[in-house]
Amino acid sequence: MPHTPTFPAFGLQRRQLLGGLVAVGAAQLAPWALAATPAPTPAASPGFMALSRYLTEREDLNPGQAARLQAAWQALDDKFGAQVDALWQWVQANQVALADLNTRIKADKPELAHVPGQIMQAWWLGIAGSGHDTRVVAYEFALNAQLVAGKLRPPSYLYGLHGSWTSNPTQFDIKLVNVLR
Repeated sequence: MPHTPTFPAFGLQRRQLLGGLVAVGAAQLAPWALAATPAPTPAASPGFMALSRYLTEREDLNPGQAARLQAAWQALDDKFGAQVDALWQWVQANQVALADLNTRIKADKPELAHVPGQIMQAWWLGIAGSGHDTRVVAYEFALNAQLVAGKLRPPSYLYGLHGSWTSNPTQFDIKLVNVLR
């Protein structure tokens, strides 16, 4: 007697299968323009860039990073942009040498004396603010990491195989020598 194989019932009807295939096809044809794109970061103000170059004595500062650093400080203090512009105008008008900036700013513009430290903290450490208001903006791209990048790498980045940092990279054959006789 011939045996007819029976297949398990999936509860899936042909209409549902076709509808699912049509939905998948339509999703693949959807334009990529509908995908969410991050809002572009506004450029750093010319005053912030100029004051940053003056304070760090570096011409190769990254404009994108500058915009992020300025935005982080601006989010913490809405007067930051105006203070930066005022300080840069004062430095230009009085032709203040960098070596004299600390003394002159404390004497002439004490209300702006904190701004150079904030800018240097942002560029060299990659952070803005302190305590609970700290915002990390740059880590391996902060100037302190770039300065030693040829020899040192930031400590939390793994540059070998997984777990390679756990073993001692060198073996020493140290022998105790008795120097007291």
